[in-house]
Amino acid sequence: SLAGWIRHLELRDAIAAGCTEQSGEWQREIEMQNGAGVPQALLVRGSRLPEASGGGCVVVFDDITQLIAAQRSAAWGEVARRLAHEIKNPLTPIQLSAERLAHKLSDKLTGAERDMLVRSTQTIVNQVEAMKHMVNDFRDYARMPPPQLGSLDLNSLVVEVLGLYETSRARLAVDLTDGLPRVTGDAAQLRQVIHNLVANAEDALIEEAAPEIRISTRAEGRDVVLAVSDNGGGFPKEILARAFEPYVTTKAKGTGLGLAIVKKIVDEHHGQIEIANAAPNGAQIRIRLPLAA
Repeated sequence: SLAGWIRHLELRDAIAAGCTEQSGEWQREIEMQNGAGVPQALLVRGSRLPEASGGGCVVVFDDITQLIAAQRSAAWGEVARRLAHEIKNPLTPIQLSAERLAHKLSDKLTGAERDMLVRSTQTIVNQVEAMKHMVNDFRDYARMPPPQLGSLDLNSLVVEVLGLYETSRARLAVDLTDGLPRVTGDAAQLRQVIHNLVANAEDALIEEAAPEIRISTRAEGRDVVLAVSDNGGGFPKEILARAFEPYVTTKAKGTGLGLAIVKKIVDEHHGQIEIANAAPNGAQIRIRLPLAA
């Protein structure tokens, strides 16, 4: 019986309903959780067999999780492009107007009124700058140029980026394989990947008493693997399946574009990216890049 070999109730009911339809062929899209508790999307298709040949039903399962993620990413890319265009236009006149007010009026006011003017106009300028950074993130995601591929030493890029984190509160545990084969990639884009991963790990460790970020490289078959992990709280299960989608974030502030940009760059490099919670705690992201020819 279906109950004996399919434990997911919605999936079992969909198959049972489909195999009793008179039309012969059917399909359903089911969202469920896999064995690790990560959300997964399945396209289930079936067809009834003729009674003359014994009857029954043939069922085919397709995992469309990545397809749906790619469609969402494309849609969000268009949203990001429009947001960057619509938001950026008014920012400059807003900032210039605030600066002009401060310049024209500060000498005409005194005491508390002058202080209020300075604080208020500076707040406007600061918030406009913050919005400009957000718009730039939107622009970078929506209009990322094609990678300029060449033969690269990944270890050198890692060392270069980690130099920016010498004053980090987190302990950096670095394990780079000597004699690592060169990879095919765009140096600027891969620097951004490494920076985004380390910055994301650092953000996850704000409340940890003994924060640690582990960075390693190694060769596996025809790939080089870069792994970045931390000893923070890890990703909630509902975030794991969507962590690389734009605007998905566990942070109180931020656009959620950091990992989305990483995923986009890795895809453009014909690589693979994996995300998981580490044992006993924390999270790990592994990136596979093809060896240089």
